[in-house]
Amino acid sequence: MNSPKNIAEGMLQLFEARKKNNAEIFMQNAVSGFMDIPEDLWSLTRDFFDTDNRWRNQTDRIRLLTLIKKGLTSEDVRRILNTVVRKYLSGLSEAQSEKLFLKLSGKQLGGMAFKMIFVNELMSLFVAKIIPRFLVSAGITGVLSVGASVSRSIYTSYELLRLNKEIYFELRANGDLDLLYFLVEDNVRPFIDAIQYQGTDNTSDKEIFNHFLAGVSRV
Repeated sequence: MNSPKNIAEGMLQLFEARKKNNAEIFMQNAVSGFMDIPEDLWSLTRDFFDTDNRWRNQTDRIRLLTLIKKGLTSEDVRRILNTVVRKYLSGLSEAQSEKLFLKLSGKQLGGMAFKMIFVNELMSLFVAKIIPRFLVSAGITGVLSVGASVSRSIYTSYELLRLNKEIYFELRANGDLDLLYFLVEDNVRPFIDAIQYQGTDNTSDKEIFNHFLAGVSRV
């Protein structure tokens, strides 16, 4: 697993988004698609030789094809991001939540504040400002095509199950979104790594949060 500092820096990728013009988005997607080809081929090869899990893979392939047939949009990706970010924010202490809210919003909540109030306010900021900016910056603004990455989708979903069963089953229950996790794995995985430290390693948890807090800016 990465160091606390590297995990925090990975989490900050969501905040580095800026609005790009159409040419920038096209070039980014073209380069990203080209770079993903070896990984897609590796997943396809793994799928071919993975005879022990052929039935399981076939079941997930049907789930994914059903999802594609239904129609995919950036809203599906937004729901994945919302689920993982909320899980991380819910694991913060009230003091941490208050510090993060103050850093992001530049204001304090008046009167008595409870942890869930901070979590809800933080999620409002993520949903209204941070995540939409990320989606635009990443070029994920329209209908998504994942047909060429079926095997990668399946095996990345299995990896999510290994990392965090709670998030996996929540995404799966909300429309088989676990199969779209691979689309934002690079940006979401650091949050999942951070969640693993919450409640199990207070020292690393605090170190991750402090690096994260230092790197965020007002939205």
